Amino acid sequence: MTDELRDSFLNRHNTLRSSLAQGLQQNDNIGLAPPATNMEKMEYVCEVESSAMRSAQSCSGGISQESTRPGLKENTFRATDMSLDLRNVAETAMTTWWSQLSRNGVDEPNMQFTTELRFRTNSIISFSKMAWHNNVRLGCAIQRCPNFYFVVCQYGPGGNNIGENIYDVGSTCTRCPAGTTCE
Repeated sequence: MTDELRDSFLNRHNTLRSSLAQGLQQNDNIGLAPPATNMEKMEYVCEVESSAMRSAQSCSGGISQESTRPGLKENTFRATDMSLDLRNVAETAMTTWWSQLSRNGVDEPNMQFTTELRFRTNSIISFSKMAWHNNVRLGCAIQRCPNFYFVVCQYGPGGNNIGENIYDVGSTCTRCPAGTTCE
């Protein structure tokens, strides 16, 4: 991973999260997703990147076992167009994960992560890992595998907990914990 790719992953995640916190992201055909009171800014953590790299090097194409990445959730993406440069591969992965909000939507007015959201066919679980309000630790990796690029991003402390809110709905950044950055 280069510093340029690290910055690309981090900046894109934070830009999308900030736009969501401001109530500017399309939520399926429901309209705009509500603004967030507690959307914390992410930071790039090299230890999380190391964990993501171990997962990416497997070239499995799927989510790794949770026991191999304690306290972290994971998004994965396979890019089969081997002509793409790594920055485009990264951008395609993030766009695909985030687009679950505009394609599939979250129909919970308080943005609660429910059993139905977790297990429905038209998933939002990649989006929700990116958007989970207190996922502030980010690390990503891209591995060139025999027939595809394998992109892995990991998030801490995790999120996607049934019964909890992806974020709290209300005036933008009015309830971020002391000592955190909110945008």
